[in-house]
Amino acid sequence: MVGRRSRAARRGFVVEQIRRGEGPVETRHGSPGRALAGHVHSYRGYRNERGGSARLRLVPSLRLNLDISLGVRPRLAGSGAVPAGAVYGMRTDPAVLVRNEGEGVLVELTPPGAYTMLGVPLWELANTVIDVADVLGRKAEQLVDRLAETPGWRARLALLDNSLAIRAAVGPQPAPQVVWAWQQLCRSSCHIPIAQLADEVGWTRRHLLTRFRQQIGLAPKTVSRVIRFQRALQLLQQPGSRPSVGSVAQLTGYSDQAHLTREFRALAGVTPVRLAGA
Repeated sequence: MVGRRSRAARRGFVVEQIRRGEGPVETRHGSPGRALAGHVHSYRGYRNERGGSARLRLVPSLRLNLDISLGVRPRLAGSGAVPAGAVYGMRTDPAVLVRNEGEGVLVELTPPGAYTMLGVPLWELANTVIDVADVLGRKAEQLVDRLAETPGWRARLALLDNSLAIRAAVGPQPAPQVVWAWQQLCRSSCHIPIAQLADEVGWTRRHLLTRFRQQIGLAPKTVSRVIRFQRALQLLQQPGSRPSVGSVAQLTGYSDQAHLTREFRALAGVTPVRLAGA
């Protein structure tokens, strides 16, 4: 089965190709409890028992992902298997993940939430995949084991939600100034100079840049670049009558179609048409 598109693009995963068998056969979506508002965007349980194998292109997004594999571990193309509990940092370049039969849970974290949950400078995670046990220790390993032993998606997602809520209550909190700057960038349709953001929060430009990279993972200018890329991708993937690549370039602030295409090649490794039709 080739050419199957997925709404997972906003989570930083685009299903590029499914081969062998029928691919994933069960998906369960879940929302976080109130205690995790602003920390966790969503949960997704997945299971594939039919011998399928999915290629997932990892593209830049505004989320970090915690992927807990409860079966055969996925692997990065050109590299080895990723950990059973893998944290995917925010990206500025493409990668390809190969997920074979098995099951697991994908947790979509906001950057401020990831900073609280993981308690490490998020710039260290950019463009990489780490073992969640490296930052949370034995508790992370125990959580993976408990999820594997728990039957049913409802019980699994409840267990995960409770565990992450405990972590959110005790983890470090991002500075209000950083959260405000992050929210301003997410709401804006264009790049906001860091000097302007720094003036608004009463910090120096250098201090805001340092704290922002620590607690969000990327520099503000790079975040704006990812925001524009994601908005263009969402327009290209909208159902029904899609706008042309040239129209999307104009709507999202690229200088022209060639500029948009260069950005897609740099950030996702493929052309806009190829990625939108994945």
